[in-house]
Formats: sequence, structure tokens, C-alpha cells
Amino acid sequence: MFDVEHITTIEHPVDAAIANDWFAIGQSSDAAVGVTLRRRLLQHEIEVQRDASGALHARVAAVDLVPCTARDHCGCIFVCLGAAPKRLFALPEFDAPGRRFVYMGAIGVHTGGLRVVENFLDMAHFPFVHAHILGSEEATEVRAYDVELDAHQELWARGCKFVQPLASASAESAADVDYVYRVVNPFSPMLYKAPAGHAGEADIIFLYVQPTEEEECVVHFAISLIDESSSAGEITVFQQAILGQDKPILESHVYKRLPLDARIEVPSRADAGSSAYRRWLRQIGLRWGVEPPRGDAVVPLSVTVSDKRQVADGVVAFTLRSPVGGPLPPMTPGDHIDVHLNSGLIRQYSLCNGPDEEGTYTIAVKREEPSRGGSQAMHDGLQIGDQLRISLPKNNFALDVSAQRSLLIAGGIGITPLISMARHLAARGGDFHLHFFCRSAAHAAFRTELDREFPGRWTLHAGLVPDGTRDVFANLLSGDTDGTHVYTCGPRPLMAMIESIGASNGWPPAQLHFEYFKGAGPQASGGSPFELTLARSGRTVHVPADRSIVDVLRAMDVAIDTNCEQGVCGTCLCTVIEGTPEHRDQYLSLGEKAANMQMLPCVSRSRSASLVLDL
Repeated sequence: MFDVEHITTIEHPVDAAIANDWFAIGQSSDAAVGVTLRRRLLQHEIEVQRDASGALHARVAAVDLVPCTARDHCGCIFVCLGAAPKRLFALPEFDAPGRRFVYMGAIGVHTGGLRVVENFLDMAHFPFVHAHILGSEEATEVRAYDVELDAHQELWARGCKFVQPLASASAESAADVDYVYRVVNPFSPMLYKAPAGHAGEADIIFLYVQPTEEEECVVHFAISLIDESSSAGEITVFQQAILGQDKPILESHVYKRLPLDARIEVPSRADAGSSAYRRWLRQIGLRWGVEPPRGDAVVPLSVTVSDKRQVADGVVAFTLRSPVGGPLPPMTPGDHIDVHLNSGLIRQYSLCNGPDEEGTYTIAVKREEPSRGGSQAMHDGLQIGDQLRISLPKNNFALDVSAQRSLLIAGGIGITPLISMARHLAARGGDFHLHFFCRSAAHAAFRTELDREFPGRWTLHAGLVPDGTRDVFANLLSGDTDGTHVYTCGPRPLMAMIESIGASNGWPPAQLHFEYFKGAGPQASGGSPFELTLARSGRTVHVPADRSIVDVLRAMDVAIDTNCEQGVCGTCLCTVIEGTPEHRDQYLSLGEKAANMQMLPCVSRSRSASLVLDL
């Protein structure tokens, strides 16, 4: 038998934000006297035994110095790996007369546990993932509800209502169902759901996540219910069918760990519970199971200039390699890198690589006249053999994998991300054509490579007057829009022309993609004053007409990452919780701007009298 009295409480590798939380590892009946339960929790192998008196004892296998405590609670076994376990959550309804507890099993899910919890809180997916059961495509609206973090540090969502065709195993028709969500710790949510014919009472559905690895977990499903007509088997089949519908979607996420950085991903604006959940995780400083923010390790790479060559009038290409040889981190078409110059300047340059160039990055730099310092330093100061500090590749201009055909439109130095797209599309057998607009053939960067790699799949449009360019665009965008996506990078007037013609010809904004390589001249300054609330702290501040949000935040000593401060790079991207932003950036797509879910506070403002940001 394990002697828990002699566990030495020393520092251990469990994330401090959750070290003293309790995690379900199974139902209480699993631990019979004399049986050793072996489970994995937070990357530790644990063993649990029950003694003759019924008490549980636990230890971390092979690591005697890590604390480990087990308790029975609400029909399940809970384990804590911290030295000072928190009190287990209170649930007086569990022992109320007329209730029964059904443990509906455990299922392994190949994604992070935080992803599973957020999905549980998300009502917006009901009509699409659980059609004809928890939702219907005829009723997709998520009505407003209240979310709060209470004095016990439990997250509650109240006043949730949703029309459900089949709300439970015993349901006979559609009903407007009342929900209350409760999250007692980051991995332990539950749902109070009003059953038919029992006013003032609730079935309680438990979804306890046993996080095994950062990108894997075991989900325990249980329910405390009043339903007297359905058998345990019927209830289990019903609930497991719902989880079975969620599982493939959960496992198909690009990021298995939950991103808390708005520059990586944001939840639906209708999903207030999910937004509050992410804010809560940030507030407690949780890092285990969280996708690293893009601001981490801003300058992680040192590279050497292995080649420098002129590829057009005024354009020089640089080949970058690892100083010690070997591959560089993988890139995707549309990626760019931040280049940190010795002068302290930071400039963004698109990668021109194809899919078979893992040992190098290629960028091309146009000499700007007048230069703000970056292009001049690259052209005149950077030589073969010099070392540079760069960021990991980042993508604000990704190819849509669902596109049946891709139309690539480059203007001048805007060829850099589009030649990479062409190379990747050609390698995978994609249907595409590249149109390259520039002042003259001599200004067409990578012309030799384009002729060699894409014969018959690219067209040079050199020396056209604006009306001639407009005519070409009107012709290119006059066809059927179904299945075709347009990718454009170039000078601002060229981009504006594509936007205007595309809108006139009925192109859906989601099929028009733009990459801006610098701001569109001086940003409009000033505007109406407004009140700004920072959701994480609750602080409210006045933003006057002549100051930007970023300026005001700096004056408050609120840290916010910025880079270009022209609304181009996306570094300061943040989530809008309430209010309507006035978008002045060139980073967000037309569809993203219309959704008003995100904004760039370096240049954008508020159309509404008040604005709440997830900061």
C-alpha cells in the first residue's frame, strides 16, 4: 500500500497554474480493493489503489518525489499532482433524492484537452456538427448570454438558450432548451440542462478531461440526471453519439494545443463562453497545453547570406542558410520573415521558396527611392558571408486548399510571395496562372526562373498604362467565380483596382486575398473619441480623437506588441469583444473586416461610442 504521509513536496514539472487542480481519471467503481489503477496524467504515469477502509492512495510511478493525491468525488476518482490541493468543487445536487449517476465511458482524443473543453462550451457548432440532434440549420442563432468568473474562480455561462430537435435520449420533439455552463478548473466543465417536466431542476452532464500529453487526452463522460424512463445504455449511446461527432473535428485542428494568441486564432464572436474561457486561461498564466504565442522568441534564428544576385533592375535576391548547415524551419507559400538589421530596423520580406528548398530561404528586396533605411541597408550593406537575425516564417497570405483554381496577380516586387505560391501549386499539380505587372521587362524579377519553371502558365504585362491594366483586370475577373481564388500582391493602386473590379463583378470577399508589403501612404489620423475597455483587467480609458489606441495603451504601461505600426504586419492584432471597429489597416481581408471580430489598434479606431478589446 502507498504511504501518502511520506510524500516530499518539492518543486515539480507540472504547470503551476494547474498544479493544485483535480483531474478525473475514471469512475470510482474502477478502483476495487486490491486493484492497482494505472493512468497517465500531465505526462506522468500514476498508480492508484484503494485500501480495505475504502480510502484511495496514489503515487507517481518511478518519481517518488512528486506529490500525488486521490479522492472519490461525485462518482469519479480525482487526482491532484500538487503539494497544496485545492478544495474539490461543491455539487450538492449530486446526492439529491430522485437522481441517478451514469458514467458513460472514456474516449481517447488526439488533440489537447483545452480544445475539448472549449468545444464543449461552444454552442455555435450545434446546428452544423450535431444537426437534427442538438441544433438545426434552420435555427443557427446563438442568443446573447451572460458569462462571469465568480469568487471561487469558476467560470459560469448563464441564460444560454438554444432550439434543439432532440435534446436528450428521452426527448420526443424539439424544445427551446435552457443551458448553464460551469467550468470548475481548466479541464473540468459541466453543463446544467433543464429536463422536460422538472421545472427548477437540471440534469448535469460532466465532461472531465484527463490531459495525458499536451496534444492528447482522455475524455470522461458522465451524467447526473432525473430521467426515469431511459436505461443507462440508451443514455450512454445518445451521449457517445454526440461525442463521436465531435471527435473527428477536434482531431483535425491544425493547432492541437489551444491558441490564446489572437494572431493565431480567435473563437467565433457569438461564442462568448469560449472567449471568456481563453481570457481566463491567460489570466492564470497557463502554458501547458497552450499553443506558444507568436511573440515568443521573436528572433529565434541566425542565418548566413550564402548568395546575393540581381534579379531585375533595382531588385536583389538573397539566399539565406543556416550557419551550421542543415535544414531551416519549414515554410508555407505566402510566408514572410522579419529581418533584423544591425541598425535596429526590422523589415518584412516574403519567402520565394518552393517546396523542395528546405535548406535555404530566398528573399528579394527592391531598392526604394527614397529609402526609409531598410532597402538601402540590404542592397549596400549586406554581403555574402554576413549573418542576419530573422524570425520564424509567418503566414498572413495563405493558399486556400479548397480552391479549384488559383489566379495569381503580382505587381512589381509583389512577385515574391506569388512565385512561391506558383512553385507549390505546380508541385502539387494545382490549376493556376500567374499574371505579372511591371514597368518594363527589365523590372520583372525572376523572369528567367518563371520562363523555365512555368512555361505557358504565366503572363508578363509590362509597361501598361492604368486604363490598360484595368482592362486586363476586368477581363481576368469577368468569368465564373466558383472554385477560383485570387491572390494579389503589389502597389496599393493595383490592389485597390482588384478590390473594386472584384466587388463590381460579384466576387465573394473570401475568394479575394491580398498581401500588402507596405502601408498605403500616411494613415488617416484622428476621428471620433471613444471609450476603450480592456477585458482582462476591466480597465476603461478614454481614447481622444488625436491619439491611437496603441499610444493610449503605452501611456497606461499596457504592453502590446507592435512592429510596422502601419496596419500591415499584423503584429498587434487583437480580438474585439464588443463594439464596432473602424478598420484602417491593410492586413485583414474584406471578409475579416466585415466580421468585426479582430482589429489592428495601431491604426484602427472605433465606430461605436465604446469598444471592448481582449487585452
